[in-house]
Amino acid sequence: MICEYEKSAGMKKKRNLLILTVFVFLNSITSGQLPDGVTLTQSFLDEITKNYSEENALSFNPNTISTLVKIPIRTHIIMSINGTPGVNVNNIRNSISLVNSFFRYAGMQFYIDSIDYVNDYNYSFIKYNNLRKELLNRYMVNSRINLFLADSIQLGNNKSYGFTYFPNVPDSSIIYLDKQYVTGNSLATMLGHFMGLLSTHETFGGRELVSEKNCSYAGDYICDTYADPGLYNMVIDSCRYIGSMRDDNGRYFVPSVANIMSESPDKCKCILTPLQYRRIFYYFHKYRQYLTL
Repeated sequence: MICEYEKSAGMKKKRNLLILTVFVFLNSITSGQLPDGVTLTQSFLDEITKNYSEENALSFNPNTISTLVKIPIRTHIIMSINGTPGVNVNNIRNSISLVNSFFRYAGMQFYIDSIDYVNDYNYSFIKYNNLRKELLNRYMVNSRINLFLADSIQLGNNKSYGFTYFPNVPDSSIIYLDKQYVTGNSLATMLGHFMGLLSTHETFGGRELVSEKNCSYAGDYICDTYADPGLYNMVIDSCRYIGSMRDDNGRYFVPSVANIMSESPDKCKCILTPLQYRRIFYYFHKYRQYLTL
């Protein structure tokens, strides 16, 4: 299994260079998946750079976590145009249970504080507009993660399955998630960003080399994740990477298709690394502790 291999060998950074010559029918590629809507900002890049030494000096072992802080999630289901929720409450609960299976290694346990229904379908199309501001003014609750389940999310040039804010943004306890992505790992990815993780394919601060010599100042700024050229529509149904991208030194990328913060198909994603857990722990205690008050 992909996950079992990566949990053991992957964390030790053992790899062989693969030269891929792959012929794949178009219908073998996972399609119809929306991208992650969160990209690195200059303000959070500055924050990572400023705190990098302190973060890396933190003594942290995800396997010795014994205490779990409880973090409430206020779930807001925005009714669809035909007056139905468009989402199953049991699926929401199962998604949070799945999130907890990962985040317990960062000392966190999420729970549903309450579920409410927004009875105006106009709010269900999340954009940078006055309707979104009205939605937040009417329904956002302090000291909770506010999870808004919507029919469409476009807080940029393109639609995405979800969007949230990095922890240094004031009054940012908000996650927007497309209702179609309630099942699976999409909420875990959003909570990863919410707690300070970058996408493994991030390039805003520089493109990570396959050798990972620049892992501390490029890519996701974490040195136990594989260099990632971007996996959107580059992983087939068998969870195999079919790209042939090279880094700036001409070396072929051999990325992980299993990392929660990648754009691999949801069914392939199943791990976070020890240093990703450390970053979650660090930025939670720096910025998000108000959620436990």
